[in-house]
Amino acid sequence: MDLAPNGDMKRPEAPDPEEYRRLESEAEKLRQSAMSEQSDASRKRGRHQAGMHAYVRYTGIGMQFLVLMLLPMGAGYWADTLLETTPWLLVTGAALGAVAGMTWLVRTVTRMESKGGNKDRE
Repeated sequence: MDLAPNGDMKRPEAPDPEEYRRLESEAEKLRQSAMSEQSDASRKRGRHQAGMHAYVRYTGIGMQFLVLMLLPMGAGYWADTLLETTPWLLVTGAALGAVAGMTWLVRTVTRMESKGGNKDRE
């Protein structure tokens, strides 16, 4: 660290024109390199986000199918304990849940396929 006699920092000397051009060209190379790295990273991030979006969408479909199966079963179990008809209403609820879940699943997949397969268009 160079200090002037009064304790202030000395101002660095300006580079000669050839050195200045060399520094400018190196700075430009660094800028281009950084921009290409950013575009590569953004492409990778875009692919990752699209994959994650599909993962979340399909997980949601699975959870909704599960709820459609369990709600009628739970209602059947509750009705069985209330009416003492075990296991008939539970079995009926399971059958209704299976039909409702499969119907909903087929309709959802058909709707997704008609929108363009696995593309995210929501």
